[in-house]
Amino acid sequence: MHSRAEDPDWALIRAIARGDERALERLYQSYGPGLLVYLSGRLGDSHLAEEVLQDVMLAVWRAAPRFRFESKLRTWLFAIARNRAINAYQRKRAPDHLPIEQANRFSGSEMRPLDTRQEKRSTLLEALQNLPRQQRETLELVFMHNFSIQETAMILDVAPGTIKSRLHRAKTALRHDLSDQENADE
Repeated sequence: MHSRAEDPDWALIRAIARGDERALERLYQSYGPGLLVYLSGRLGDSHLAEEVLQDVMLAVWRAAPRFRFESKLRTWLFAIARNRAINAYQRKRAPDHLPIEQANRFSGSEMRPLDTRQEKRSTLLEALQNLPRQQRETLELVFMHNFSIQETAMILDVAPGTIKSRLHRAKTALRHDLSDQENADE
C-alpha cells in the first residue's frame, strides 16, 4: 500500500476487484461523463467514444484485482481511457482532434452566432488545434480535466518535466498564435 493518504475512491476499486457489479455501476456514474468528454475529444466521434468508454469499463472490471493503489483511481481511469483511445484511433483512423463544430456541442453553453464570446472561443479552439497533438492533449488533461503535473505524467507515461515543457511550449505557441490573430483583426 502506498504511504500517501488513501484515495477515497479506492474502496470502489476494491469492491470491483471482489466482483461487486454495483461498485462498477457507481464508478461508471461518477466517472463516465468526464471520460466520455475526454474520449470524444480524443476521437472526434461520439459513437466511437461511447464504444471505447464501454471498453474502458470492461478493462477496469478485469484489471481491478491488479490495481496497485499507487495513483488516484481517476488518474488510472484516464490512463486506461487514453490507451484505449489510441488503439481505437489506430483501428478507425479517427481525427486526433476535436472539430470546432463538435467542441461547441460539448461546451455546455449556447452562444449566438455573432456573439463576441463565440468569436473568441472559435479563435481559441483554432489556436488549440494548431498545436501539436501531444501539447494539446497535455493542456486538455491539466486545464480541462484538472489533473496535476504528476497525474498527467502518469496518464501520458512521461516524466513530469516533459509535461512542464509541453505546457510551456503550448502556452507560448497559444500566446503567439492568439497575438497574431488579434493583430490581424485590427
